[in-house]
Amino acid sequence: MSQRRLIEVTVLVLVGVLLAVATVNDVVRQSHTNQRLVVDLATWRAYTGHAYHNLSIEQDLKGTRSTREVVCGNTSPGGPKERTQLCLVIKGPVVHGRRAVYGGYYLPPRLLYDVRSARYACFGPAKSQGLCAHTS
Repeated sequence: MSQRRLIEVTVLVLVGVLLAVATVNDVVRQSHTNQRLVVDLATWRAYTGHAYHNLSIEQDLKGTRSTREVVCGNTSPGGPKERTQLCLVIKGPVVHGRRAVYGGYYLPPRLLYDVRSARYACFGPAKSQGLCAHTS
């Protein structure tokens, strides 16, 4: 009876340790992602010179190690998505509180969703990667 009890306790302790390690790993990963998203907002503001706070971020969820985001915001003052939007493709590591801008595109005002067919004036690698429907 005591041998069986020892095995059960050992298995339970191992499962508990595994769950604790997984939880800590997930919290650390989410914390790093949140910090990166804050840096992305600061990068958009520095790149555009606008101190807007109503920005949208779309994360690339292809794999757990993806570090590519698209940050969109108005090009002139107004309500969210009420003006032409400038969307920047941001990726790479954080360097001096900013991340690299790898191109972007514009969206027309009052567009509910960022759809490829509505994007225009692509620039940088975004243009060569076909992120815009139009090559203008």
